[in-house]
Amino acid sequence: MVEHLRDLLLATLPQGTPVLLPEEAQEPFTATTTKDAQGRPKVGGGERGLGAYLTARPQGYVQVEAPQGLSAGLGHQYLIQVACVAPTRAAADALAHTAARAVSSRAGGQQTRYTLTTPPSSRALSVHAAWAGTFILTARKG
Repeated sequence: MVEHLRDLLLATLPQGTPVLLPEEAQEPFTATTTKDAQGRPKVGGGERGLGAYLTARPQGYVQVEAPQGLSAGLGHQYLIQVACVAPTRAAADALAHTAARAVSSRAGGQQTRYTLTTPPSSRALSVHAAWAGTFILTARKG
């Protein structure tokens, strides 16, 4: 399910915008700007973590969280949170609105297995002056 969601996002978002799966959630927080000869993070070698990740990706990135089950049986339903992280509030909002529109069903228009449950909203992150635009989808398996 998350792979399908990632494929829909990659097809619509600006080229080069990373879409991370749940198991890749720590990738932005372990990024470094410089490495030593052995490929390890260089001590005192510049910015690390989310700041370094966003410096290399000023358009931001999308993090797809693990689906949370709502019901059992044949008609499984899940909640999936999607976070769009960028260096500015405007960039995070734009990325979140584009991502939400790309994947959610709309009456009289695009039909997907994802329904927008909460509209995109943004908040400041406590690290590196980054912003996250988040929304939640309800998904049906199938």
